[in-house]
Amino acid sequence: MADIIAVGEILVEIMATQTGQRFDAAGSLVGPFASGAPAICIDQAARMGASCAIIAKVGDDAFGRLCVNRLSDDGVDISGIVTDNRYTTGTAFVTYLSDGSRSFIFHFAESAAGYLMEAEINEDLIKGARFLHVMGCSLSAGSRLRDAVIRAVRMAKRHGVKISFDPNIRPELLSDQKVGDIFQEVLANTDILLSGESELMALTGSHDMEEMLSMLKSGGMTLIVLKNGKKGIRVIAGDDDFFEPAFSVEEIDATGAGDCFDGAFLACLLEGMPLREAVHVANAAGALSVTKKGPMEGAHYKREVLAFLKANEDHIVQTKKQLYEKQMLEASEDERFQKRTIDCSKDFTFADKENLT
Repeated sequence: MADIIAVGEILVEIMATQTGQRFDAAGSLVGPFASGAPAICIDQAARMGASCAIIAKVGDDAFGRLCVNRLSDDGVDISGIVTDNRYTTGTAFVTYLSDGSRSFIFHFAESAAGYLMEAEINEDLIKGARFLHVMGCSLSAGSRLRDAVIRAVRMAKRHGVKISFDPNIRPELLSDQKVGDIFQEVLANTDILLSGESELMALTGSHDMEEMLSMLKSGGMTLIVLKNGKKGIRVIAGDDDFFEPAFSVEEIDATGAGDCFDGAFLACLLEGMPLREAVHVANAAGALSVTKKGPMEGAHYKREVLAFLKANEDHIVQTKKQLYEKQMLEASEDERFQKRTIDCSKDFTFADKENLT
């Protein structure tokens, strides 16, 4: 049985070849690439050596076979993927704008991905797992897929399976009351939250980060990971509160970076890595993912992630030393940062605290 299960959409992604290329004019494209946030996450977890499966739906077409073959080749259990000849596999067209943002055109809700039904959720797969991973984009794609995903969440809770949740959503979509209610139900059942700060604020309705985190912890959430791209990662687990700086890499395509972090992180936890080490390795996986063009093309094997960490050891030491010194200065001015500064020094395994000052 698989230890990590993802539920949601499988798509192909087709990308504009030029920055600033518009979709209201003819232009060249590259692809198709296997995609879909849950699929990218589970592929990365499999490449890290975890036992994985995905519950999703594809069309009986070449795009569907492309995705299924990629997942299967990487070791993902595909028994939970339904092939439906009534619908085509979902697609996403993406172009990068000059300011670094992206513009998408989706064929999602009315594709095979959006027609995953509640009755097609494989309870045998879920009940034998340790983690069920859910993405917010799956919850906002339409009522059929949303209902199927929430059924999977309820099954997982019934069988004692931990829920990991990445909201991965634009805040404006939460204006739909039904979508907002479903997000709140998933959030209330989440054990591991993997989110950006803005997404989390939108979900909770709070503008005070510390108050919001306190509220989530009091509700029973055991682990919160705040992913902020180039700004780094903050992790809150019980009384432990620490920061992991971002790696410096040449960015080619940022699509799927957060999903790769999620998959690698869950795989590391499953392996039994200490929390700080798991965050560190997952951070590297997320950084490596942006160095390749194509959403799932950025998923790297564990040996490649560890080789990247070894090659960047000097950079890691210097970055963390600078971060430590900066936080020590900030702590003297603002006691709110004091506890986080002290905790943050714990993951400086490369040197004693005294050697950094």
